[in-house]
Amino acid sequence: MWQGVTITGFYDIVVVGGGVGGLALGCALAEKHHVLIIEARPGLVPSKRGLSLQANGLEALQKLDLLGRVTSIGLKTGHVACYEIDGSLLADLDYSILDHPHNYVLTLVPSELERVLRNEFSRRGGEIQESTSFKEVVLHHDSVRLRAQCNALSLEFSASIIVGADGENSRVRNGLRLPTKIRECPDHFLFMLAGPLDMLQEKARQYFGLGKMVGFFPVPEGTYIFYYLPAGRINDLRAEVLDRFKTELTNIMPEISDPLDSLISWDDIVYVAPKRVSVRHWVTDRAALLGDAVHALDPSWAQGANMTLQDALVLANTIDQCFQSGDFSVFRLKAYENARRKQTTFVQQQSDRTARLTTTENRFNYWLGKRIIRRTGRNKTLMRTALKASAGLSDRFSIREQLRFII
Repeated sequence: MWQGVTITGFYDIVVVGGGVGGLALGCALAEKHHVLIIEARPGLVPSKRGLSLQANGLEALQKLDLLGRVTSIGLKTGHVACYEIDGSLLADLDYSILDHPHNYVLTLVPSELERVLRNEFSRRGGEIQESTSFKEVVLHHDSVRLRAQCNALSLEFSASIIVGADGENSRVRNGLRLPTKIRECPDHFLFMLAGPLDMLQEKARQYFGLGKMVGFFPVPEGTYIFYYLPAGRINDLRAEVLDRFKTELTNIMPEISDPLDSLISWDDIVYVAPKRVSVRHWVTDRAALLGDAVHALDPSWAQGANMTLQDALVLANTIDQCFQSGDFSVFRLKAYENARRKQTTFVQQQSDRTARLTTTENRFNYWLGKRIIRRTGRNKTLMRTALKASAGLSDRFSIREQLRFII
């Protein structure tokens, strides 16, 4: 097929991308099928940030029989207190009011979640090809073939189906030439892990101000901090000494002063310029995409990994049906897209809306955002509606519900 290529192996499924979504999909399929994950990284890279799992993601992990192990590497949070930067309380969001067995947020370090998923994927018989970059894919009527690069060696793999779980800049998506709209989100973020803070064990905190938003969530032996940064500000910020930035965080929440001692340089802090991805078709013959490759979104609702976990389970079920019927056509695979698109579109839209109201430098939008947060905190019905949506348990707001948040 390609000149100078080594035929490496034949698989039922090849997944490109060994992050949370690709690994979860692999875990769901590896006991029944011969699964290979191609991963560009040389191995597990320790994360410098946290990750919040909500009800929908936790439910997906339970279906994979992994919730117990994942719970042991995270910390549960039942309340998130929302404050203005000056310290006045806007709302105390109580996740226990959700009528769901996983009515809490579990915050952990992403690389530790990947470690659990990697170990389980290998235990179930899956294979991981590390330090390997996807290059090209060709679809045939009876198989799909893909070329990859591992150091100086070109590799070729053959499979019944390929899955792109390789993120917002998906090479698989580009190789399949699927029409895609990508735009950079206006709100950028700094993510970091500081030392532990006991006061956060029962109640995480978020602070809002005009053009400012900071969150503090507990993780095992540490504190996950996320900080909103307007687009284009990162170079100005990095030009300052780190201590000035740490002082700003301490002025917002004085108790974080000592835990910030673990941050030594700007290299300890991750800068992210999120992208919003919308793909016209998630599937084609013998190929599918999941997670950020098809619906990357603003981080405001902390739903990226959670929706990816849901994608993985639905896609695994669809792929099982493909093997049972021997049909890997776009029409068969479309069942996965049909099952997932409504919720992901809803969450993308609401994340955009939340960002406009909570990280805005527009005074009217900021006033409106504060009003919505206050009303949500004072009304248990509104709080339940809001948390049910942000926890991935619903896919719509009625017109009446939208009006009640404001009026």
